[in-house]
Amino acid sequence: MRRVSFVPLYDEYCLGVRYMSSVLQEAGHEVFINIFKGVEYISPTEVPPPDKQEEGGYYSMCTYITPKELEILLGLLKAQDPHLVGISFTSISYGLAKFITQQIKQALKVPVIWGGVDSTMNAEENIQFTDMICMGEGEYAIRDLVNAMDRGEDPDHLPSIWVNRDGHIIRNPSRKLEQNLDNYPFPDFELENKAVIIHEGISDSPYPPRSHLYTNFIIMATRGCPFTCTYCCSGHDDVMYKGDKFLRRRSVANVIAELKYRLRTWPWPIERIEFYDDVLPLNKRWIAEFAPEYATEVALPFFGYTHPNVGDPEILQYLHYAGLNYLIMGIQSGSQRTLRKYYDRRHPKEGTIRTVRNILDSGTKLLVDFIGYNPLELEEDNLETLDLICDLPRPIGIIKINPMAFYDNYKIFHLAHQEGILDKLERPKGVHALQAKPDPIYVFWEFVHTLAHFDGFTKENIVGLVQDQYLRQNPAILEELVTNLYMATYMDGNPVVRKEDYIQQLRWRVAQAEQNSIFRAYRKIKSLVA
Repeated sequence: MRRVSFVPLYDEYCLGVRYMSSVLQEAGHEVFINIFKGVEYISPTEVPPPDKQEEGGYYSMCTYITPKELEILLGLLKAQDPHLVGISFTSISYGLAKFITQQIKQALKVPVIWGGVDSTMNAEENIQFTDMICMGEGEYAIRDLVNAMDRGEDPDHLPSIWVNRDGHIIRNPSRKLEQNLDNYPFPDFELENKAVIIHEGISDSPYPPRSHLYTNFIIMATRGCPFTCTYCCSGHDDVMYKGDKFLRRRSVANVIAELKYRLRTWPWPIERIEFYDDVLPLNKRWIAEFAPEYATEVALPFFGYTHPNVGDPEILQYLHYAGLNYLIMGIQSGSQRTLRKYYDRRHPKEGTIRTVRNILDSGTKLLVDFIGYNPLELEEDNLETLDLICDLPRPIGIIKINPMAFYDNYKIFHLAHQEGILDKLERPKGVHALQAKPDPIYVFWEFVHTLAHFDGFTKENIVGLVQDQYLRQNPAILEELVTNLYMATYMDGNPVVRKEDYIQQLRWRVAQAEQNSIFRAYRKIKSLVA
């Protein structure tokens, strides 16, 4: 038996790590998961300002570790005495991963393996800073590695594992993908052998304080994505898994079995299910089987992610019957030039509007997502996006517009080079990506686009703002207006819940309570006392 300690950085969901943990435990090994902070803490506003940064820590643009947190992490690892440490991270935490790995190797003298999309897409660079990297999906690769270590065998020949032998790099080919996802055990969400490092201490709970996992349970019914967007890790599956079928689906029975197990064992009442699939399952036969099973056996609201080309009314009706509460759709741009030339997406305006209408007609709420801060987009591209937002059916919510990240070695990264916009980009400290240099025009377009989805503004008025040169140079005025509108329209500014819907739900609950026999008896007793 070997002991393995995983350290997922800024990701308490860490589904890959949790699957690997279950596979390793099936093979008889002991596994610890040490969650370092969480996804809600990835933000420049969370990082201490320069005058508060302590010597001996590491501080990047949006992730960091203090000397105290480093001491806690190293203390946990020493107590666990692992034979292998696995660092799981995204490109946003690349610099932090390098720093922590260096500290672990100095303090513990234990081999360290990296995993995640960044390690797969940037393997040649990443392998220089660690002992091993795991390429692609890691369940069987990590099992074979730990089994080999247990037998005292050299891991140099193992598929999907790259090895750094004092600068000599051994590049093994990737193993074939598991096609039957039901063969995997359920991911490890058990409470044993878990720790969360947060706020310079170890949390008493198994998740960071602001985590969605206190109310949501996340699950994936599929792996892979049918689309090949240039800026997304899933759009590179054809590169990572050449010749393999990477879009795979679990059986309905397997998905329902995991959800029923979690409903029995979750330490808090689960309020909703979050399907973490890139796009909710598209197969109508699968959905037709899933909907009645979920409605009967699970019966909780759920949400998931979708695409403008996925709007079959029959599938939407099945999902709404099952309990679909809302969908998040990545539209990303209204510009057909941007979509085709730079994003490898094909959804004309008419088709996007039709899909939005189908979703709303099914009784499902919709949040939409756009990408901004992109130097590849021109004035006319932003105008075309504004035109689309103004014409989308209502009601919809807009999630805060995401700045374009030109992740190293992604297709969008190479397009930026080809288009000659590198002078408009910069590399934030610790991030394995480029982003646009600050410019008020990006902020202006973010808040003009966001403003357009609120009721009470005509298309003519919104378009009229575009020509206001003062607003273009001083977009903070628009930012304050939009911020106030979010707080006035949505509960706590969260576009998932409109205040008017929340009030209606409260009224319904009060009406239900008034029909309760205990409540009626209370009212009668109160009237007699009065």
